[in-house]
Amino acid sequence: MSKRTTNDTHERITVAELFAGVGGFRLGLEGYPDTDELGKGLPAAGPYQTIWANQWEPQGSVAKQFAWRCYERRFGEGSCVNEDIEKVLDQYEAGTLDIPDCDMVVGGFPCQDYSVAKPLSKAGGIEGKKGVLWWQIYRFLQLKSPRYVMFENVDRLLKSPASQRGRDFAIILSCLNARGYSVEWRVINAADYGMPQRRRRVYIYGQLNADNWDLSERVSASGVMARAFPIDENEAGGGV
Repeated sequence: MSKRTTNDTHERITVAELFAGVGGFRLGLEGYPDTDELGKGLPAAGPYQTIWANQWEPQGSVAKQFAWRCYERRFGEGSCVNEDIEKVLDQYEAGTLDIPDCDMVVGGFPCQDYSVAKPLSKAGGIEGKKGVLWWQIYRFLQLKSPRYVMFENVDRLLKSPASQRGRDFAIILSCLNARGYSVEWRVINAADYGMPQRRRRVYIYGQLNADNWDLSERVSASGVMARAFPIDENEAGGGV
Protein backbone atom coordinates (compact mmCIF):
# COMPACT_ATOMS: atom_id res chain seq x y z
CA MET A 1 0.00 0.00 0.00
CA SER A 2 1.44 3.33 -1.02
CA LYS A 3 1.98 6.08 1.51
CA ARG A 4 -0.31 9.06 1.17
CA THR A 5 0.26 12.36 2.94
CA THR A 6 -1.78 15.42 3.78
CA ASN A 7 1.28 17.65 3.98
CA ASP A 8 5.08 17.45 4.00
CA THR A 9 5.42 16.42 7.64
CA HIS A 10 2.46 14.22 8.57
CA GLU A 11 1.50 10.99 6.89
CA ARG A 12 -2.23 10.59 6.51
CA ILE A 13 -3.67 7.62 8.39
CA THR A 14 -6.65 6.27 6.50
CA VAL A 15 -9.38 4.65 8.58
CA ALA A 16 -12.18 2.13 8.02
CA GLU A 17 -14.93 2.24 10.65
CA LEU A 18 -16.87 -0.98 11.28
CA PHE A 19 -20.12 -1.06 13.28
CA ALA A 20 -19.87 2.70 12.98
CA GLY A 21 -23.05 3.68 14.84
CA VAL A 22 -23.36 7.45 14.63
CA GLY A 23 -19.62 7.89 14.07
CA GLY A 24 -18.12 8.07 17.56
CA PHE A 25 -14.71 6.76 16.55
CA ARG A 26 -14.61 9.11 13.58
CA LEU A 27 -15.38 12.13 15.74
CA GLY A 28 -12.72 11.12 18.26
CA LEU A 29 -10.04 10.64 15.62
CA GLU A 30 -10.85 13.50 13.26
CA GLY A 31 -12.21 15.97 15.82
CA TYR A 32 -15.00 18.45 15.19
CA PRO A 33 -15.42 22.24 15.34
CA ASP A 34 -17.25 24.21 17.99
CA THR A 35 -20.07 25.21 15.68
CA ASP A 36 -22.28 26.52 18.49
CA GLU A 37 -19.56 28.53 20.23
CA LEU A 38 -20.13 26.58 23.42
CA GLY A 39 -16.59 25.38 23.87
CA LYS A 40 -17.52 21.83 22.88
CA GLY A 41 -15.22 21.45 19.91
CA LEU A 42 -12.61 18.70 19.82
CA PRO A 43 -9.26 18.87 17.99
CA ALA A 44 -8.21 16.01 15.76
CA ALA A 45 -6.22 13.26 17.48
CA GLY A 46 -3.87 13.15 14.51
CA PRO A 47 -3.81 13.07 10.69
CA TYR A 48 -6.71 10.61 10.51
CA GLN A 49 -9.12 10.42 7.59
CA THR A 50 -12.05 8.02 7.54
CA ILE A 51 -12.38 6.70 4.00
CA TRP A 52 -14.91 3.89 4.49
CA ALA A 53 -17.56 2.97 7.05
CA ASN A 54 -20.26 0.37 7.61
CA GLN A 55 -23.35 0.44 9.81
CA TRP A 56 -26.30 -1.96 9.77
CA GLU A 57 -29.11 -2.73 12.18
CA PRO A 58 -30.93 -6.03 11.79
CA GLN A 59 -33.60 -6.93 10.81
CA GLY A 60 -32.88 -4.55 8.01
CA SER A 61 -36.03 -2.44 8.06
CA VAL A 62 -35.69 1.21 7.11
CA ALA A 63 -37.05 2.27 10.50
CA LYS A 64 -34.15 0.50 12.26
CA GLN A 65 -31.39 2.37 10.41
CA PHE A 66 -31.50 5.47 12.58
CA ALA A 67 -27.77 5.38 13.46
CA TRP A 68 -26.81 5.14 9.78
CA ARG A 69 -29.09 8.06 8.93
CA CYS A 70 -27.47 10.12 11.67
CA TYR A 71 -24.01 9.19 10.36
CA GLU A 72 -24.84 10.21 6.81
CA ARG A 73 -26.48 13.43 7.89
CA ARG A 74 -23.29 14.47 9.69
CA PHE A 75 -20.65 13.14 7.32
CA GLY A 76 -22.45 13.27 3.99
CA GLU A 77 -24.48 11.09 1.67
CA GLY A 78 -22.60 7.95 0.69
CA SER A 79 -20.20 8.17 3.65
CA CYS A 80 -21.38 4.89 5.20
CA VAL A 81 -22.38 1.55 3.66
CA ASN A 82 -25.75 0.48 5.07
CA GLU A 83 -25.68 -3.28 4.57
CA ASP A 84 -24.96 -6.38 6.64
CA ILE A 85 -21.16 -6.57 7.05
CA GLU A 86 -21.16 -10.29 6.21
CA LYS A 87 -22.85 -9.59 2.87
CA VAL A 88 -20.52 -6.64 2.25
CA LEU A 89 -17.45 -8.82 2.72
CA ASP A 90 -19.01 -11.54 0.54
CA GLN A 91 -19.42 -8.95 -2.23
CA TYR A 92 -15.85 -7.74 -1.76
CA GLU A 93 -14.50 -11.27 -2.09
CA ALA A 94 -16.67 -11.81 -5.18
CA GLY A 95 -15.28 -8.64 -6.72
CA THR A 96 -18.65 -6.89 -6.96
CA LEU A 97 -17.95 -4.24 -4.30
CA ASP A 98 -14.81 -2.31 -3.48
CA ILE A 99 -13.43 -1.62 -0.02
CA PRO A 100 -10.39 0.67 -0.15
CA ASP A 101 -7.15 -0.29 1.54
CA CYS A 102 -6.77 1.43 4.89
CA ASP A 103 -4.08 2.01 7.49
CA MET A 104 -6.37 1.47 10.47
CA VAL A 105 -9.64 -0.25 11.29
CA VAL A 106 -11.78 0.79 14.26
CA GLY A 107 -15.06 -0.45 15.61
CA GLY A 108 -17.33 -0.82 18.59
CA PHE A 109 -18.58 -4.28 17.71
CA PRO A 110 -22.02 -5.09 19.14
CA CYS A 111 -21.96 -5.59 22.90
CA GLN A 112 -25.41 -7.00 23.71
CA ASP A 113 -24.05 -10.49 24.30
CA TYR A 114 -21.61 -9.17 26.94
CA SER A 115 -23.72 -6.38 28.46
CA VAL A 116 -24.62 -5.99 32.11
CA ALA A 117 -28.22 -5.74 30.88
CA LYS A 118 -28.16 -9.54 31.00
CA PRO A 119 -27.04 -11.81 33.84
CA LEU A 120 -23.58 -13.09 32.99
CA SER A 121 -24.86 -16.66 33.05
CA LYS A 122 -27.34 -15.81 30.27
CA ALA A 123 -25.06 -13.67 28.10
CA GLY A 124 -24.26 -15.25 24.76
CA GLY A 125 -20.69 -14.00 24.51
CA ILE A 126 -18.77 -14.59 21.32
CA GLU A 127 -21.24 -17.35 20.40
CA GLY A 128 -24.29 -15.11 20.82
CA LYS A 129 -26.34 -13.54 18.04
CA LYS A 130 -24.37 -10.29 18.24
CA GLY A 131 -21.13 -11.63 19.71
CA VAL A 132 -20.44 -13.70 16.58
CA LEU A 133 -19.91 -10.45 14.67
CA TRP A 134 -16.36 -10.48 16.03
CA TRP A 135 -15.65 -13.02 13.27
CA GLN A 136 -16.54 -10.45 10.63
CA ILE A 137 -13.89 -8.13 12.11
CA TYR A 138 -11.42 -11.00 11.96
CA ARG A 139 -12.42 -11.64 8.38
CA PHE A 140 -11.87 -7.96 7.54
CA LEU A 141 -8.36 -8.18 9.03
CA GLN A 142 -7.63 -11.25 6.92
CA LEU A 143 -8.75 -9.44 3.78
CA LYS A 144 -7.20 -6.00 4.36
CA SER A 145 -4.38 -6.33 6.95
CA PRO A 146 -4.46 -2.73 8.24
CA ARG A 147 -1.41 -1.63 10.19
CA TYR A 148 -3.42 -0.50 13.24
CA VAL A 149 -6.61 -1.68 14.96
CA MET A 150 -8.71 -0.11 17.72
CA PHE A 151 -11.79 -1.78 19.15
CA GLU A 152 -14.20 -1.03 21.99
CA ASN A 153 -16.66 -3.08 24.00
CA VAL A 154 -18.21 -3.34 27.44
CA ASP A 155 -15.82 -4.42 30.20
CA ARG A 156 -17.72 -7.69 30.71
CA LEU A 157 -16.06 -8.89 27.52
CA LEU A 158 -13.01 -9.67 29.69
CA LYS A 159 -14.85 -12.26 31.81
CA SER A 160 -17.21 -13.83 29.29
CA PRO A 161 -18.65 -16.48 29.30
CA ALA A 162 -19.70 -17.30 32.84
CA SER A 163 -18.83 -20.97 32.41
CA GLN A 164 -15.28 -20.25 31.19
CA ARG A 165 -14.42 -16.75 32.34
CA GLY A 166 -11.97 -14.98 30.05
CA ARG A 167 -12.38 -17.42 27.17
CA ASP A 168 -13.94 -14.96 24.71
CA PHE A 169 -11.28 -12.32 25.25
CA ALA A 170 -8.59 -14.98 24.96
CA ILE A 171 -10.09 -15.98 21.60
CA ILE A 172 -9.96 -12.37 20.41
CA LEU A 173 -6.34 -11.99 21.51
CA SER A 174 -5.47 -15.28 19.82
CA CYS A 175 -7.11 -14.10 16.59
CA LEU A 176 -5.15 -10.86 16.62
CA ASN A 177 -1.92 -12.67 17.40
CA ALA A 178 -2.53 -15.07 14.51
CA ARG A 179 -2.73 -12.07 12.16
CA GLY A 180 0.55 -10.64 13.49
CA TYR A 181 -0.82 -7.94 15.80
CA SER A 182 0.79 -6.95 19.09
CA VAL A 183 -1.95 -5.79 21.45
CA GLU A 184 -2.58 -3.67 24.52
CA TRP A 185 -5.89 -3.01 26.27
CA ARG A 186 -7.38 -1.14 29.18
CA VAL A 187 -10.74 -0.76 30.91
CA ILE A 188 -11.62 2.93 31.06
CA ASN A 189 -14.39 4.46 33.14
CA ALA A 190 -15.62 7.72 31.61
CA ALA A 191 -16.39 9.06 35.11
CA ASP A 192 -12.67 8.97 35.95
CA TYR A 193 -11.97 11.51 33.20
CA GLY A 194 -14.61 14.13 33.87
CA MET A 195 -17.69 12.62 32.22
CA PRO A 196 -20.98 12.77 34.19
CA GLN A 197 -21.63 9.03 34.07
CA ARG A 198 -20.06 5.73 35.02
CA ARG A 199 -19.37 4.00 31.73
CA ARG A 200 -16.77 1.25 31.82
CA ARG A 201 -15.47 0.12 28.45
CA VAL A 202 -12.51 -1.95 27.36
CA TYR A 203 -10.41 -0.49 24.55
CA ILE A 204 -8.16 -2.77 22.51
CA TYR A 205 -5.30 -1.36 20.43
CA GLY A 206 -3.14 -3.45 18.14
CA GLN A 207 -0.24 -2.84 15.78
CA LEU A 208 0.82 -5.11 12.93
CA ASN A 209 4.39 -6.46 12.93
CA ALA A 210 5.41 -4.22 15.83
CA ASP A 211 9.02 -4.31 17.00
CA ASN A 212 10.13 -4.31 20.65
CA TRP A 213 6.62 -4.62 22.09
CA ASP A 214 7.04 -4.73 25.88
CA LEU A 215 3.46 -5.13 27.11
CA SER A 216 4.20 -4.30 30.75
CA GLU A 217 6.04 -1.12 29.80
CA ARG A 218 3.38 -0.08 27.29
CA VAL A 219 0.56 -0.59 29.79
CA SER A 220 2.33 1.48 32.45
CA ALA A 221 4.06 4.20 30.43
CA SER A 222 4.50 4.36 26.66
CA GLY A 223 1.40 2.71 25.22
CA VAL A 224 -1.51 4.39 23.50
CA MET A 225 -3.75 3.90 26.55
CA ALA A 226 -1.15 5.02 29.08
CA ARG A 227 -0.53 8.26 27.21
CA ALA A 228 -4.18 9.01 26.45
CA PHE A 229 -5.53 8.01 29.89
CA PRO A 230 -2.79 8.52 32.49
CA ILE A 231 -3.30 6.95 35.89
CA ASP A 232 -2.61 8.66 39.21
CA GLU A 233 -0.83 5.82 41.00
CA ASN A 234 -1.56 7.36 44.40
CA GLU A 235 -5.30 7.20 43.70
CA ALA A 236 -5.18 3.88 41.85
CA GLY A 237 -3.09 2.12 44.45
CA GLY A 238 -0.31 1.57 41.93
CA GLY A 239 -2.35 -0.78 39.73
CA VAL A 240 -3.63 -0.51 36.17
